[in-house]
Parts: sequence; structure tokens; C-alpha cells
Amino acid sequence: MTGQTYRPDDEDAFFAARDELVSRFEGSRGGRDLGWVASQVMDFKWGYLDGDLSRWETADIEEILLGLYPAKVVLDPEDLDQVVTGFAGFLRFLGDDGIVTHSHALRMAESVERLAAQFEAAAMDENNWSMGKRLWSFAQSEGVDPSDPHAVQEFLDDFNQRSFAERDAVLGPSPVPDVASLGDAFVGALPPIVLPPIDELESTARNTVAYTQLQRLVDYVGDGKPLTDRGNLKLVDGKALVDLLETADRFDEKIGDRVFKTRSSADLAGVDLIFQMALEAKILTRKGKKLLPGPNADLIDDPLAALYAAWLVLLHTIGPTQHRYRNERYGWDWFAEELDASLPFVLVDLYRHGDIPIDEIIEDAWGNMLDVFDLKDLTADRLKFHQGLVDMSLRRALDVLGDLGSVRVEDVTEKPTRYGGTDRTGGVAGLTPLGKWAVQRWISRVVSAPIVGALRESTASELLAAVSNISEAEAVAEIDTWVDHQGPGAALQLVEAMRTADETERGLGFRALLRIGPDAEHAVNRLSDDVEFAPYATVWRIDTCIGSLDDIDCRGDVERFVRLLDVVIELWGPAAALGTWVGPAAGTDGVSSMVEQAWRVKLPQTEQVLATIASGHPDKSTAKAARKALFKYRTAV
Repeated sequence: MTGQTYRPDDEDAFFAARDELVSRFEGSRGGRDLGWVASQVMDFKWGYLDGDLSRWETADIEEILLGLYPAKVVLDPEDLDQVVTGFAGFLRFLGDDGIVTHSHALRMAESVERLAAQFEAAAMDENNWSMGKRLWSFAQSEGVDPSDPHAVQEFLDDFNQRSFAERDAVLGPSPVPDVASLGDAFVGALPPIVLPPIDELESTARNTVAYTQLQRLVDYVGDGKPLTDRGNLKLVDGKALVDLLETADRFDEKIGDRVFKTRSSADLAGVDLIFQMALEAKILTRKGKKLLPGPNADLIDDPLAALYAAWLVLLHTIGPTQHRYRNERYGWDWFAEELDASLPFVLVDLYRHGDIPIDEIIEDAWGNMLDVFDLKDLTADRLKFHQGLVDMSLRRALDVLGDLGSVRVEDVTEKPTRYGGTDRTGGVAGLTPLGKWAVQRWISRVVSAPIVGALRESTASELLAAVSNISEAEAVAEIDTWVDHQGPGAALQLVEAMRTADETERGLGFRALLRIGPDAEHAVNRLSDDVEFAPYATVWRIDTCIGSLDDIDCRGDVERFVRLLDVVIELWGPAAALGTWVGPAAGTDGVSSMVEQAWRVKLPQTEQVLATIASGHPDKSTAKAARKALFKYRTAV
């Protein structure tokens, strides 16, 4: 049961393991009436963290106490102390039971207790509450019984009929336009990313198509330009801006024998889009019939800020597809708003997964249209026609995001059409570094989206100390960035740093050496001459498939047996030690024989190794021998 990582789809196995641990905890000295706390923290570990009930780190504790509990759980003030007591007690129980290294469990329990004041403040601060917690707190204040489905549904029906202002008063306004509609639970934490230095991002922003166009538009407007009665640019200005901004607009476009007269600057899609972005970002503003510098006119002197403002208003106010179909008279724009609303999801997917085939993005978008709209009455030909419109529109939206420097599109096949256009198929889309920067800045206000790379110039010791207090995913990304930056000497630096590191830091350094792989062999071999660190070299050789079972065999050397198993427990947990390592480590001597002698090994590690075998070894006689040896070890003078 313990030592396993439960995935989101391991529901039955997780609940069985959780309920068994809760029952045992409640029967222990410190668990009476606190099983509900143990159950909640394990639910968080499974649902939001790594799902491993035998591995608890400082980052897990901080996320649970300062993030998840305040955001998700409705607690009475008198329950706050019980959460701290129950959480710390549960961790000590895991140590006493051999599920977590005893010394590590004690340190983690102390971390819980040190965070008590911060936890109380975070839990009582409504700014930390999720929308769901705000809603249910409000429901309870109105006397709704959460266990009564009829009462809950009646409350929800009534709440949804209230005005947006009334609902916002309860739920709080969206921190960023439309981000809350994504839902933090739906999006989930995003992987750590590495971004270029800010000066590189600024240089990239300065050279984007969109920023160049914004800057030229602002310079052209100068102190002011007259507008038409409808608030559009004068036609003469629109014509001048086609050339100045280098848009693809055609003035008085000729198709075949027909000339389509340009009657308004609003007919010039490229010019009008930049014009609208400048207005919505308040870089420019209308005053009467005049176009003037807006309250955010200074943004144009900051390429990153100007581009980010334009990016936000494009996604949340203008919509590239809705703008494209702004003058549509035949109903071909039926999908425009829905398609534009899906773009944030597309960007988040690109952020999370990297490059995605464009055909796959289009397929998802079309599937969404079929779910949202009733298209059953359309013939197969009409359905195919409208699917083509969605395909074309999404590709155009990616083009606009490309002009903003956010998205790159590659490997597209282009084929001329009979009407002078271009048919595009295939290709992949991905975020540029500038796009990652924009998405991270936008989405990080509602979900975890860490940036790594700040420790690239640190020493290995400084690196391991710094990352030991952050989430595992972020720590791995930070270390890997450091390794890439340090080059071939990184492995040796990590090996030397492990000699003075604590248990958490050693684990992080060891896993980094595993990720480096065989290239780290020369550096890792330097640990072999040190009796304390030689087991790390052994485990590394086995885990990288460089070593053999002979490297594990400790026959005739009980102290080496103890040291090796202790390192395996520290790195991979008790289940790995008992399931994979203990037999080969005992060699021909046998596990029982090794255990019977181990009590004489006067090392701090001995107690942990014997306790692990005593509580978890599947062979009853071996477990019994370990219990006897553990008693002898503890009572020996």
C-alpha cells in the first residue's frame, strides 16, 4: 500500500490506502479524533500533488497549508489548530510506522508547526479563497445544508438568477479578464518554464510585426488626427497606413473584372485591427471626432508592456475571428465568438505540452462547435463548408498571434486556389519565448506557473539548498536549467555538494545525476571511496543500468547492507527497499541472517532499516527476526 504513487485514475486503490492509514492513525497515540485531517491532507496529496503517500517534502506542506486549505476548505476558526495538530501528528505517525524515514518525518512535522501562524492568517484571508469556497461559505451563511441535495440545488438555481454584480460581490471579480472562466481546477498547475533574460524579451518584442505597427500608428497620429462621424480613421489616413504599417490590405481591391470600392478605413482589416488594439489598450483614445494619445500612451515606449496590452485586448475584447467577420452579413460568423473564446485554452495547451499539430487544434475546435451548436440539419456538403471556415479562421487567428510574437507556425503546406488565395494544410504551432512570457504573466494570477532559471549562476551547494524548499517539479526544472548552463562540469559539482547536503538536498542532487545519465559516471565514481556515500554510487549504477547485481551483493558485510538499504529507503521509499533491493543486497547470506546480525551495527541508520523490514517484509519469519533485532538494538548498552 505505502510507497506507491497513486495516479488520478487510481481511485479505488487510493481510497483503500487512505482509509487504512486513517484507521491506523486514529488508533495511534496522537490520532484520536483527527482522522479527518489525515484524510484531507492525503486527498490533497493525491488530487493536487504527486500522489505518493510515503514522500512528504517542505513544498508539499507549504502548498497544503498555505495554498490548498485556504483556497478549498471551509473551516471554523476553532478547527484551525486541529488541522496543524492533526497534520503534524499524522506525519509523526508515518515516521513511527516506518512509512517515512523517522528523522525526516519529525522535520516535516516541525515544519507544519512552524507554519501554524501563517496557516491561520492565510485561512482567514478571504483573498485566498477560491470561488468555490466563497460560494459554499456564502451558502452556509444563508443556512444551506451542504448534505441536502434539494437545498443545494435550490440555492444554486437562485444564485444563478442574481445579477453579475451580486454574484461578483460573493465570488469576487476575475483577477484577469476571462481567466477565471478557465477555472483554476480545470487548468491545474502548469509546468515550470525557463525564460530568456528580460532584455532579450524586450528586443524580441521591439521587432515584432504588431509592435512595429503600433509604434508607427502612434507616430502617425502624433498630437491628433480627425475621425469620421462613426469614429473611424479618415479614408485618406487609412490608405496611407496600409503602406506605412505594411498590412496585407488592398485598397479598392479588384477581383476579376470587379472593383470593390473601399468606402471606409474600417474595411481595411489589417489597419483597423491595429487601430482597435491601440484604442482598447488606451494607447490611443477618441475625443469627439479626434484621435488623440490615450492615458496609456507611454506604453509605446515599453515594447513588452505595449505588446502585452495589445495581446490581452485581442484575446479578451476584440477577438481575431470576430474582428475578421465584423462586417459579415450572411451569417458566416456564427462560430466567431466561440472560436475566439477557445484561444486561451489553445495557448494554455501549447504552454503545457509544447508544439501541437495544427490539424489537432482544428479538430478540437470543430468538435467543440458540434457540442455547442445544433448543426444536425446541415447537409454533409454544408457541414464540410463550415468546417473549412473554422479551419481557415483558426489559422488566421494563429497568424495574428504570430504578428504579436506569441506563436510560431511551421511546416505548413500551401497550395494556390483558383481564386488567387492560398489553401493551407498541416503544420505545427508552438509558443515562442515571448508567448510563454505572456501566457505565464497572464495565467499565473490564478494558477501555479513557475519560472525557473534564476539560479543558473549559483554554486551546486547554493542550488540544492535553494530548491529544497520549492515544489518538486519546479526544483527539477531549476536544477536541469543549472546543469545545462554549467555544462560538462555540472555532475562533479553536484557530487561534491552532496557531501555536505542534508537528506532532501542529497535526494535532489542524486536525481539530477540520474537525469544526466552515463555522462556522470566519472563524477559519481568519486563517491565509491567514501563509506558514507558509496551506497549512492551503487544505487546510481543500478538505476542507470551501468552496474550489475554483483554491485548490490553485501554478503559478509552487514554494515554495508545497512548503509545501502538506508540510502534506498531515503531515495525511493520503503516499498522499493523491500520489494527490489533487500534480497539482492543480502546475497547468499539471506535476509534473515543479515537482519539477525544487523543490531550490532551501531549506526543511526540501523534503526530505520530494521523498522522498515519489521513492519513491511512479506515473509513473517524475516519480519519477526527484524523485530527481535530492533529490540536488541534499542536496548543494547
